[in-house]
Amino acid sequence: MKKRFCFRRGVSYNNPETQEYSNNNDNTLMKSSYFHKRLINRFLVGCLLVSIGILLAESGGSWDITNHLLNKPETFFSPPHIILYSGITLALIGATIMFLHWRSYSTYISTLKGEKNLELDLSIKLVISGVCMLIVAGPLDFFWHLAFGLDGLLSPPHLTLTIGMLAGSIGAIIGIKSYIVINNNSNNQEKRLNNDIDNFKNNERFPISLYITLTIIGILPIWMSSSGLIYMFSLPFSDTEYYNFNLEPTTAAIIASVSFPFLISFILVSLFKLVIEMGNKKRKFGAISVIGSIFIIITIVTMMIPNKSLISTIPFYVLNIIPIIIADIFLSKLPLKRVFIYTSGGILGSSFFMLYYPMITYIYNEVLSNQPVWPSLTAPIYFEMITGIYPLLVLPAVGMGILGTIVSSRLINRKN
Repeated sequence: MKKRFCFRRGVSYNNPETQEYSNNNDNTLMKSSYFHKRLINRFLVGCLLVSIGILLAESGGSWDITNHLLNKPETFFSPPHIILYSGITLALIGATIMFLHWRSYSTYISTLKGEKNLELDLSIKLVISGVCMLIVAGPLDFFWHLAFGLDGLLSPPHLTLTIGMLAGSIGAIIGIKSYIVINNNSNNQEKRLNNDIDNFKNNERFPISLYITLTIIGILPIWMSSSGLIYMFSLPFSDTEYYNFNLEPTTAAIIASVSFPFLISFILVSLFKLVIEMGNKKRKFGAISVIGSIFIIITIVTMMIPNKSLISTIPFYVLNIIPIIIADIFLSKLPLKRVFIYTSGGILGSSFFMLYYPMITYIYNEVLSNQPVWPSLTAPIYFEMITGIYPLLVLPAVGMGILGTIVSSRLINRKN
């Protein structure tokens, strides 16, 4: 009979003493694995709280902008402000949880992989930096109001807040992605220690449906924060008594025409790519449709329902789900070839003019007529634009949508 050796320790399994040592060491490793799994689960909770908090803050900010356009009385305890500050508080709690478990989590990963986890370090750095910017933005906004009275959309405090949201949400999604990878590696290690050869060979991964949910929660605030940043440089809401930060109207319109189609395609295709990467190469229909539906619902609740004159246009806006579902079908059901991926990106990019209604009305109105856009006139002016300016924007939007898919594919496929 051939002698079997434990190559991990260089000792024979036939020796009772060394076999007892091996079993004891395996038990120690299993206990250590269980302990650190609790740590990484808590780290995931922190990432989710950061993402959900930033999503709430972005939604509250969007509602607050709508109230400003409607000239509604503003108080510190108005519903948009409560949502905004609740979101920031939630993100702060999540960042604290991440930081408290980061060191032990990072040490465990170094033990498993034999090297430092750069994604994990980048995640915590971005989250801490982003949340610090959120905290600083509050006092900065207070002193800015004391010095200049009412502020515009593009002001140093608001810019600090939005960049902080974007940095924090990117850090959170990197943390979520790292969690999935490390959780799979940890499960495989436990199977080895338990000599569960069959399950180990099957290489069972994190449940795809749960991963889709986690990824949607992580990537949605990035979409919202990026949209807010584009709005700041394109909407004409930054002309106040003391300063005018509004960009030249044509420049602002070009920024919107280029950035929005690229962003839609980049975000939704990135979601699709991440799901494939972490879902054992399985393609599932629905992830893109779900995140698109949530974006549409947030827009309706924060921008359209508060403005009674826009409520009648909600059925029109809901139709935006059609191009998103079509892109979802192209990516999940058809052969995964470049032509279908690029077609999906082009479809998504071309929908930007409808998906960013009603705020996009204010951007192009500055170029076309520069007439005042009262809340009750937003819809009529917008529908005139659809026949007037949208046909000129379709082809560039399709091109930027395709570019978004290319950048997304290269970024996701790039090895860290």
